[in-house]
Amino acid sequence: MAAYRKVPKDRKRNHDIRHAIGVCCITDKIRESRLRWYGHVQRREDDHCVKCILEAEVYGRRNRGRQRKRWINNTISQDLISLNLTPVDVEDRDDERRRTRVADPSPEGYTA
Repeated sequence: MAAYRKVPKDRKRNHDIRHAIGVCCITDKIRESRLRWYGHVQRREDDHCVKCILEAEVYGRRNRGRQRKRWINNTISQDLISLNLTPVDVEDRDDERRRTRVADPSPEGYTA
């Protein structure tokens, strides 16, 4: 006879728990913070050291095998695509904040 795993009947989904206590998904908050920092760097002067490092291109041969992921190429570009933003859009601080902000949902029954 195969082992049978009993499933508890009182399981709650993470989404339901987050909604009940009034917080949003942690990945959304991390993406919001990441894009806020990216916008901050993009609005800096062109000769600022952090902006120069972020936009630097390294020339020469790369090692064989799987290439290392770059923060700007993978993470930021995917975040911008998912929110339908372009690097030019982050120049307008108010519009960027409005489009990237993830508000915490209010719990049911809570009125402030």
